[in-house]
Amino acid sequence: MQQYENEHLQKALDSWRAAARKDPSFALAHLFISEVTYDPTEQKGERRHAKSLARRASRGEQLLITWLAGTGEEQQVIAIVAMNDLLDKYPKDRRLLFLAGRWLRTQDQYESAARLLERAVALDSNYAAAWNQLAFCYGYNADYPKAFAAMERYIRLLPKDPTPQNSYAELLRMAGNFRGALAHYQLALKIDPSFDLSQLGIADTYALLGDEATARYEYDKAIHMTHEINNRIRYELQSALTYLRERKNGKAVAALNSVAKQAHSFHLTVLEAESFRDMALCERDQSASFKYLVNAETALAGDIEAPTAELHREQAQVLRIQAIREAAAGQESDSAQTLKRLELLVNEKRDTVMRHIYNGATGSSLLAEKKYAQAIPYLEEDPGNPLSMQALILAYSQTGANDRAHVLELKLTELNVPTIEQALVVPDLRAKLVATKEKRGWFSKLAGRN
Repeated sequence: MQQYENEHLQKALDSWRAAARKDPSFALAHLFISEVTYDPTEQKGERRHAKSLARRASRGEQLLITWLAGTGEEQQVIAIVAMNDLLDKYPKDRRLLFLAGRWLRTQDQYESAARLLERAVALDSNYAAAWNQLAFCYGYNADYPKAFAAMERYIRLLPKDPTPQNSYAELLRMAGNFRGALAHYQLALKIDPSFDLSQLGIADTYALLGDEATARYEYDKAIHMTHEINNRIRYELQSALTYLRERKNGKAVAALNSVAKQAHSFHLTVLEAESFRDMALCERDQSASFKYLVNAETALAGDIEAPTAELHREQAQVLRIQAIREAAAGQESDSAQTLKRLELLVNEKRDTVMRHIYNGATGSSLLAEKKYAQAIPYLEEDPGNPLSMQALILAYSQTGANDRAHVLELKLTELNVPTIEQALVVPDLRAKLVATKEKRGWFSKLAGRN
């Protein structure tokens, strides 16, 4: 569990597999294998095994299995009820508080996650992994003084582990301290030269800095460092986006197409679909963009083994882009039908992240139809997505809410995440604002600079 909590997932997986071999009826070993493995067939098989063994386990174990298996199978209501029952039954179990806080963080519920994690460290002030998760919850809410204090506590508790240095680097990068981030990634690699997450972090940081040639060199090192095919293809996808940041869209599409072919050959459907979706975003020609979206949907529709939560989130992302592109092309009826498909999917799965995707898609589609006032409440419900933030800035401006638009512009320029959405929006916005003397002065005054 300590290996799992501190992101040493392969070591944790090896330990759980060994435990399951020693005691095949140990339900929780099978449960956590299903949580961590990259193999979709193993994931589903181990989850079924854990559920079949639950009747022999204690009541607490049964609730844990119902909770974690339920989240994996998108039975959100059942899972949340089991989680709350488990927390009520064991209110002073720090590990359960950690697991609940960690899961809520993945659902973008940072304040709720922080409350549970704060309870965990109140029970045990030396609970290292909880400080890590807590730091990120504070960071996502832009409370960086508390985030850095929590992360420094994490480092002091595990000085010989690379994960705290890697986490601190990620947090510094979020705050815009790129050089500090690179230094901490290097410290993590000094502790463990095989820690590929930090090598990836170095590459992502150079990409955000705009040094794309160096980023590609560092991505290549990460690709050769990892032993997991899933990670290797993910790193290659990140590397392909460097061409987009250089405004070489044709090269970006070609590189992403290569990634899609590799993902297809290894039956990694979600990564294949994501590659096609990214190609659709890169492509300026509407017909070509729609073709890539069809390719993404086709890949997802043909997979019965991929983890269902990941697959459906990717499906939602594809439908989002399709609806927005249809609205922009004047195909309002088609856009409405696509949004309806997305709404049905979101209502069925009851996933918070997917709900954000739906709101962003609806708001952006309304914006494309110049329904600015109607778009605003939807776009406000998709926080943190650069495309939705960009659309919301325009909607505010068109409805006379200029101060709100300016504040959101500042927030958007400070978004440092290595995603395609950030690459499409943030660098151009920064360049525009720097070139606009009036706005540059306004932003400097707002930020308290001389």
